[in-house]
Amino acid sequence: MTSTGSSRVLSILFVFAVLVTAVVFNAAKPRVMILHSYDPDYPWTRDVDEGIERVAKRWTDYSVTRHYMNTKKLSDKESLRYAGIVARRAIEQFDPGVLIAVDDLAQKLAAMHYTDHPRMNIVFAGVNGSIEPYGYQDVQNVTGIFERKPWQAVKELILTLEREKPRPNPRPSIRYLMDPSPSMQRDRAFVEAFDWSPIRFGGTFVAQDYQRWKQHVKGLHEPESDYLLIANYRKLPRSGGDPSPPPPAEIMHWTEANSAIPVIGVNVFNVEDGAAIAVGASPFEQGEVAAAMAETLLEQGLRGIELPMVMNRQYVVAIHQEALSRRNLRLPQIYETFARTTATYIKGKP
Repeated sequence: MTSTGSSRVLSILFVFAVLVTAVVFNAAKPRVMILHSYDPDYPWTRDVDEGIERVAKRWTDYSVTRHYMNTKKLSDKESLRYAGIVARRAIEQFDPGVLIAVDDLAQKLAAMHYTDHPRMNIVFAGVNGSIEPYGYQDVQNVTGIFERKPWQAVKELILTLEREKPRPNPRPSIRYLMDPSPSMQRDRAFVEAFDWSPIRFGGTFVAQDYQRWKQHVKGLHEPESDYLLIANYRKLPRSGGDPSPPPPAEIMHWTEANSAIPVIGVNVFNVEDGAAIAVGASPFEQGEVAAAMAETLLEQGLRGIELPMVMNRQYVVAIHQEALSRRNLRLPQIYETFARTTATYIKGKP
């Protein structure tokens, strides 16, 4: 063999050895898969990802992948079933040591199929209701962080808004308006069971479509109601004959412009959509805590059951100052400071 031929063989062997080493090295890395129920442009998902990244940025020795199920854009059962099949195929192909599953549909359509998996831990986040529907109770490989609406913070905000008025109402009345989505139905039990005193809770209305949403909003007036609480509207059909949902910003802008009483958002993204003010569970906390749990499980070689499930503790205030001023509503400076600190303060038009 000529020297040139030998060099070529040695070069090929060297490249092959490098590739084999890289494959073996990457195969040995701890693997984390982040499974989102929604799409990456959904504000909640975007901010959960930011929370995850606060921890994941130090995962230089981990293999990490993300899968977005885009279920906010799906309405029929068959499409949701197929989204679950695709997600489970992705999970099985990646074979993660930890699966971080975010929001309820990620649990229902995919993650729950891996309870008591011998090699995989599940860390849930964004679960609004109980874990029992997913079979997560008393299994060995599941832990996570729940998402509960910060009703105490919402109550304090309403009472603060009243105290800042020239003629405060010591017992303001509120209504809760929701779309027909399953996640909102899970939230309903918590809002109705909460002790709102001295605020008077005037009840919940589930709008089956956008037309009935508008009718309900136009029917709200003082003194029967003082504030309207809104969390989500992305599963709101345009009408009984048109199942397609209107753009979220269209719904929120219309609601803010046509409601005779102030609208209080219960998700931070409500303000991005056009609401004057919102207090919501922190998506950053959901992501950061879930990622920290995943890291602990991998670094310490634990099973999920050895890491207690936790309730969310943090909330975020979002303010659209122009919309707030249009209603002659005022808040102490600390609310604006809080919103500016978390980059959830909008001064002019959103």
